[in-house]
Amino acid sequence: MVLTVIVGLAVVLVALCGVAVGLNRLAPLAVARWLRNALRRVAGLQAKTVEVNGQSCPYLVGGTGEPLVLVHGFTADKDTWGAVARHLTSRYTVIAPDLPGFGDAVRDPHASYSLDVQVENLRAFLHSMRLTPVHLGGNSMGGGVVALYAAKYPQEVASLWLINAAATGEVTRSDLMRHYDTTGEFPLLVQTRAQQLAKLALVFGRRQYIPHSLAYAMAHEAKRDYDFHGQILKTIRDDIPIEARYSALQTPALIVTGEHDRVVPPASVHTLAHVFVKSQIRIMPGLGHIPMVEAPKAVAQDYLAFRANLEP
Repeated sequence: MVLTVIVGLAVVLVALCGVAVGLNRLAPLAVARWLRNALRRVAGLQAKTVEVNGQSCPYLVGGTGEPLVLVHGFTADKDTWGAVARHLTSRYTVIAPDLPGFGDAVRDPHASYSLDVQVENLRAFLHSMRLTPVHLGGNSMGGGVVALYAAKYPQEVASLWLINAAATGEVTRSDLMRHYDTTGEFPLLVQTRAQQLAKLALVFGRRQYIPHSLAYAMAHEAKRDYDFHGQILKTIRDDIPIEARYSALQTPALIVTGEHDRVVPPASVHTLAHVFVKSQIRIMPGLGHIPMVEAPKAVAQDYLAFRANLEP
């Protein structure tokens, strides 16, 4: 379930609508779906699917102008981009797919979900829609995927927007990953509403109000995927950091982090800047792991300024 619906319009709708407040407790899954769809409408996004290698690939699309493809993080989905897309669809055609293994996409227990495989999955999606060369963005794991995409296929990527990208050695050496290696526990993998609330407290840089329906729905889906996503984590834990594989890449990149990110160490932006030498760094004060959810307008404005500087 989407993290984006926690903020902005979703919170306002739950707070102001008396019927929704009651249903928030009585029918949390239905209310969560309604909030998700309401935010999509406000952002100007529609849900669609495309056949890729014989499988249905779900995605959101909306707006006008040059395509901008945005890739979600680990345990997240395409709706992660709803809040920031609202500030981008007047300038770009925003496209946000679900990577295989997440959201509404296929879950194949026999498939590999390494970052390199996800690069190829994303490439197949982009080619099916004739979207190369293209501007790519990604958060967390999705940032790692699009960064590796640009490294492997630089001629297919016009620019990168890396938001708290999980791509460097700082991630593999982080406190979160050391805790996982020692205990087998990973705070982004949850099974209960209480654990879901703790997860949200971890990824946000500031305290947020979380409607009951959203926490319930996200925990419901997280429990369903707990074992499956746990296997994916074991796979991506062993992915080789990007700086050990590539250097002096020329793709223009806007590299963003929240200063209070406790999932991807903020210092990783400097490593990424050494990999992508035509880059700009933006450290956002007071924000955490998903700044495009916490401060979507500010994040979008930074991106619009970055793109304006790329134009001849």
